[in-house]
Amino acid sequence: MGNMLFEQEEFAKRGLAKRKQLSPKQEKFAQLFVNGDLTKKECAIRAGYKNPSVSSSNLLHHVNYKHVQERIAELTEATQLRYGITFEKTARDLKMIRDAALEDGAYGPAITAEIARAKLAGLMVDKKEIKTGKIDQMDRGEVESRLRSLIEKHGLNVNATEDVEDAEFEEVIEEEEIEDEDG
Repeated sequence: MGNMLFEQEEFAKRGLAKRKQLSPKQEKFAQLFVNGDLTKKECAIRAGYKNPSVSSSNLLHHVNYKHVQERIAELTEATQLRYGITFEKTARDLKMIRDAALEDGAYGPAITAEIARAKLAGLMVDKKEIKTGKIDQMDRGEVESRLRSLIEKHGLNVNATEDVEDAEFEEVIEEEEIEDEDG
């Protein structure tokens, strides 16, 4: 393109390139992501994506979707300006809350405010680990160890010679009591 002042690549590097237009789904995703109290997967589902986990991850992180990421940044900035939410203001407010709580001798709220400031600054991160395990996911040693601890905890007699394998079990179905509407 001989008539242009810059080559296309240089034009794009300087931020002068026309931004790619968002599709209606992408715009809806961006709006929901910023303004809705939803997970990224829920945003993708509501925006109409068929593979919400993959789509949301791509929209938020893949280089091919920089235009979506820029739109999310614009919307986030607008929301922050509208509500006056900035890092500096939030940190200052939490410090004021902490100081007021300390003056009143309310150490619990003061500690809570200080923890919130540390989290805001990225110095503390809540880490929650939920473990769900099933016996088929354990190796033999783990199963044996767990069985030993349960036997000890509940004081079970493991030397009992009763034959449990041939025991018959009867299914008990409990009936719900239904109250009359009249009384």
